Amino acid sequence: MNPNKLLRGLAIALLIAVVGTAQATPRAYSHDPYPRAAAAYAAVVDGELLWGRNLDVHRAPASLTKLLTALVLLDSDWQPDALLWVRHDAAHATRPRVGLRTGELVRADDALAAMLMHSANDACLALVENAAGSLQEFAARMNERAEQLGMHDSHFVHPCGFDADGQYSTVTDLLRLARAAHADPRIADVVAQERATLGTSSGRQLAFRNTNQLLGHLEGVVGLKTGYTAHAGRCLIAVAEQSGHRVWLVLLDSQHRWGAAHRIITDAFAAAARGMPTAHFAVPGYAGT
Repeated sequence: MNPNKLLRGLAIALLIAVVGTAQATPRAYSHDPYPRAAAAYAAVVDGELLWGRNLDVHRAPASLTKLLTALVLLDSDWQPDALLWVRHDAAHATRPRVGLRTGELVRADDALAAMLMHSANDACLALVENAAGSLQEFAARMNERAEQLGMHDSHFVHPCGFDADGQYSTVTDLLRLARAAHADPRIADVVAQERATLGTSSGRQLAFRNTNQLLGHLEGVVGLKTGYTAHAGRCLIAVAEQSGHRVWLVLLDSQHRWGAAHRIITDAFAAAARGMPTAHFAVPGYAGT
């Protein structure tokens, strides 16, 4: 056989093999166009994944945990007008805080707003300490609730989201948590507010702001929750609605959280308007939302 024909035949066969492999394997950047956005992230549009990476990698959830804490509290004979006694541990919690003092009384609803909007750890501990005999008991209820939500790849130790051994979640599980939390109108109403005030039994009025800097600065954003610890980095769950489309965004350990979130949400709505194909990965419980 002619050596030149043999070489040409081998080259053609190699080219066919390479092209076939490229067609069979999705381009990595088609589902991860923002490799520097966060250590793990997902953008979900109308119930299906548009872009994402490291969806099921264990990460510290920081104060995103407080969404689950809120669900457990609201499922536990919730009395919004109940007065909560602020104990020493709550009054001396680490920042962020609203400034509660030992011995004060606060309304449960006000404390819930401070926990969800300002991510106030003093309000979080006041709520938990009045709802359970110990943090461990409350954490057990959190893990039970997480299982009910299908968060099978998560485990929670501290209700306020402090870094702790054995506490972890994933982007996929946090998407499930986000949908469940936002489906509760009591949570949805709170996380959409930019400012609020908490009154104490001593007559003090403690004003606080929502830590979600997208509110009021990016059209369509209606919540949801921020988080930060040394181990987790800067985290965010956001939900936004425009022109009949809904975008959910989870960012875990993001160096440029607000810029990345603004860009991804804006691009996600633009992609939805163009009818851009999704990754055909339906997040359980998210169809059509």
